[in-house]
Amino acid sequence: MRSRLFVLFAFCFVPLCAAAQDFAGVWEGALSVNGGSVRLLFRVSASERGYEAVLDSPDQGVRGIPVDSVSVGGSEVVFGVAALQASYRGALLPGDMLVGVFRQGGMDFSLLLRRRDPAATARPQEPRPPYPYVSREVSFPSRAEGVTLRGTLTLPAGERPAAAVVLVTGSGQQNRDEEVFGHKPFLVIADFLTRRGIAVLRYDDRGFGVPEEERRRLLERAATADFALDALGAFDFLRAQVGSGSPQVGILGHSEGGTVAFLAAAEEPRVAFVVSMAGLAVRGDRASLRQNRRAMELQGFDAALTEACCSLLERIYAEVRERPQERLAAECGEVKARLAAAEPAVSLPRPVRERLLALLDEAASNAWVYRFLTFDPSEAIARAGGRPVLALNGSLDRQVDAAENLGAIRRLLASSERLTVREYGGLNHLFQPCTTGDVSEYETIGVTVAPEVLEELAAWIAAAGAEGAWTGAARSDGR
Repeated sequence: MRSRLFVLFAFCFVPLCAAAQDFAGVWEGALSVNGGSVRLLFRVSASERGYEAVLDSPDQGVRGIPVDSVSVGGSEVVFGVAALQASYRGALLPGDMLVGVFRQGGMDFSLLLRRRDPAATARPQEPRPPYPYVSREVSFPSRAEGVTLRGTLTLPAGERPAAAVVLVTGSGQQNRDEEVFGHKPFLVIADFLTRRGIAVLRYDDRGFGVPEEERRRLLERAATADFALDALGAFDFLRAQVGSGSPQVGILGHSEGGTVAFLAAAEEPRVAFVVSMAGLAVRGDRASLRQNRRAMELQGFDAALTEACCSLLERIYAEVRERPQERLAAECGEVKARLAAAEPAVSLPRPVRERLLALLDEAASNAWVYRFLTFDPSEAIARAGGRPVLALNGSLDRQVDAAENLGAIRRLLASSERLTVREYGGLNHLFQPCTTGDVSEYETIGVTVAPEVLEELAAWIAAAGAEGAWTGAARSDGR
């Protein structure tokens, strides 16, 4: 999950002559907002047309906001970010520094940017060709009509795979490598598994990398259940590639992809096993409320303000749950007005109140948001539990709480002798060794996936793929 449902409080005040070799790079700084700080990263690259850039806000889990204009003239640098109604104007100084002003929503904020040392973003686990296995670019149909998916199939060279697995990304549009904050978790996982005899299919999310008109068509009404149809299309394709009756084929999902894996397995009895890496096992509004509470605490909101915000969020989510999306859209204005006129909304600062209430508009207009907030995966998890299930979380996961979600899976599959649950101490949502688990750390950590997680995945999937390997004695609660 890439914090898609975060309220992004640090941005409550917004509606949501150097040569190329001297200026291209990653420029990082921090805004002082609401008593806390929010890091911003401008990733600048040189092209035939001049400079291009994207903006990241790591503390909020936001990456790849287009920078519409980049102007470098003399010692002055100007960025324009239309999506945020924002701009930055700075002076390029010796020592790789930009000193200037970030303007957004009519407000000015001093912002010092420094060029990041390239060594700080080294990714030692990222594999490089040539690979000791077969790697093919492939395309295949989803089980959803009119959707074609593209990905990479990796097969052990010259041997029958011990097992085969489809990888499903988390929320938000992601490529086949699940690329986030400079990391490529699925590339690392696929490489590790294939080197150990396991066939792997990873694929771009529907709508990724296609023309805008087609992307809108593919995503207009798409939600978690639709992504399960995509995963089943990938499962059908992988099963055909390795041959029926050969290795067992399962599905591994990360974050929302974990939920997708359970949904797909609940509908398709031939899915041999399920791996949930930090998968959501509770209703979406519960997960979102917990995420937002932690985001507010980390961004320095005092306890009273945090409680008031969360209280209003609970009221908003209750209003969403009570209505089909069509009715919510029709009644959204009335609901917003009623909530805005009562406590706790009236005691909140206006920008915070308005940003929270805007969630009603998002739920009313966006199919994914509405279904995420209202969807309870419990039934699908229970139905999928007749086969081997591996559920993993990091103890410092700040996006999908380990205790809450692993606890839900344990309860739902309590009678299963094919359940393996593991909570890794000191790992975050991406399964990196970390200090706090906050999103802001992801990019600064060199490790993409902790080695012990990779080892467990390979050993467990190989065992799940082996005929007769599951006798009921392999249960491990990691407690």
